[in-house]
Amino acid sequence: MNGPALLPERDTHAIPSLRQNRLIADSRGLGWRDLYLSLTAEQPWSAELQSLPHDCLVYCLNGQALVERRIDGVAEAERALLKPRMFSLIPGDHRSTWSIGGTPDIVLLYLHRRLKDEIAAEWGEAVELLPRLAQFDPLLEQLCVALLAALRERSRFGGAYADQLARTAMFHLAAHHAAASGPPREAALRRTTNTPAAGVRRAIGYLQTCLAEPLAVEALAEVAGSSVPVFVRAFKAHTGLTPYQYLLRERIARAKELLVATRRPVSEIALDTGFATPSHFAAAFQRRVGVTPTAYRADR
Repeated sequence: MNGPALLPERDTHAIPSLRQNRLIADSRGLGWRDLYLSLTAEQPWSAELQSLPHDCLVYCLNGQALVERRIDGVAEAERALLKPRMFSLIPGDHRSTWSIGGTPDIVLLYLHRRLKDEIAAEWGEAVELLPRLAQFDPLLEQLCVALLAALRERSRFGGAYADQLARTAMFHLAAHHAAASGPPREAALRRTTNTPAAGVRRAIGYLQTCLAEPLAVEALAEVAGSSVPVFVRAFKAHTGLTPYQYLLRERIARAKELLVATRRPVSEIALDTGFATPSHFAAAFQRRVGVTPTAYRADR
């Protein structure tokens, strides 16, 4: 059982309540401790946002908006067109002024300050995120989409799952979207993540979010903070499996859950668990389980 949220809605900028914005869904009541997530249908708005200790990742799901932004002490006034799949950052500890012209559907992901503080303690240097505006980042996109799916399917995902994704998001932001200070960031990254305990666990957490996607070992290595050869060796030492073998095992396990818990067609389950075709799924399932998916469902 998860404890109370460390980052409640009242500790955010309350953007969903601004002007004519409409909150579609948020993470209140889900037991997510290290993050707060909301999905909002936004209308044009302008506001000065107070300084908060927590960083906020802004992800554009649908629609687009012309964004004008100024962050006190960090960035001069900037303007950009925010399109679907782009992200921006509202950095913590700074007041900022925003003007939004458009009607986008926006995911706001607030990450608790302690996540950044833990990384700073491991690296031995301060972590200050850069004020990104209207940029693409495939990994952040996958993490936002995975958290949004967890939000929509409220009963199927535990708080530990969401908190792991939040940690992965903050680590990626710190590694790739932060100002360098102190020792070279790459060296700090290697010190922290080339050990199985940290890097492989992060990669496994990320892998769980994208079982239906093609395996990209390079992306897993990036999450782990190491080169591909180092990551593959560490992964096998930690799990006894190659990344592909582990992915296949998890896909089959997820398929077994869906076969028992739902009445969805086998063909849909095949696609949702990352298999190219139903026949490919059936063959892989029978090799590992000993029976076909249909027979497995009938016996349960």
